[in-house]
Amino acid sequence: MSVIFKEAAIHTKVVMREPSSAFWDYVFPTMLLVLFCSVFGNSPEDYTAMLSGVICINSMTGGLYGVGLNIVALREQKILRRYKVTPVPLWKILLGICLSQVFITTLTTLLLVVVAKFVYKVNLPSNIAGLVLVFAAGTFMFCTVAFVIASVARSGHQATALTQVIFMPMIFLSGSTLPYEAMPGWIQKIAMALPATYYVSGLRQVFSGGPEGNLVNLAMMGVFSLLAAAISVKFFRWE
Repeated sequence: MSVIFKEAAIHTKVVMREPSSAFWDYVFPTMLLVLFCSVFGNSPEDYTAMLSGVICINSMTGGLYGVGLNIVALREQKILRRYKVTPVPLWKILLGICLSQVFITTLTTLLLVVVAKFVYKVNLPSNIAGLVLVFAAGTFMFCTVAFVIASVARSGHQATALTQVIFMPMIFLSGSTLPYEAMPGWIQKIAMALPATYYVSGLRQVFSGGPEGNLVNLAMMGVFSLLAAAISVKFFRWE
């Protein structure tokens, strides 16, 4: 376990030393929450929906960009090849990279919740364990999807293009930005095939205090995670 946490600590320090990381990891998500709440929010219920959407966007960004593109960059820099010849189990290195991004995403999520609570009077869920479970399932799911991108992309340019192809439909169709209920029926059917839809739905269920449907959301996030993990195991390349 010490190898995993050491690897996570190293990558966390590398990310935090980047001058732009503070803006993109903390300031930009907060600005996004304030913008959505100012434009679309009129009540605590609206603010809760906006908070759920921004948390989802933050987890997607952290997973797809923070993990997927980072791994492709490490491969292009020949760092992954060096990891491969070390006596350390390779899965521990990859898990450490994921934990690093999960830690950063968690800090940002806590910041978003604090802003929503004290600025927009959003009621925190009584079932904190449920919130943690949904957040962990969604964040892990996007990390596994990021590994699929890193596995099939042969270059940084390809990885960026694939990330955009996956990210853009989810950000608009999952309910994280536009209300899912207001979409036409045929678009809702497409949205049901997107992983982010179940993450947003799960977060809203927890914040609204209703347990109905969350078993389905958690199960679907688990299915997407297992599918993505299986594809990654099959196609992942160290060099």
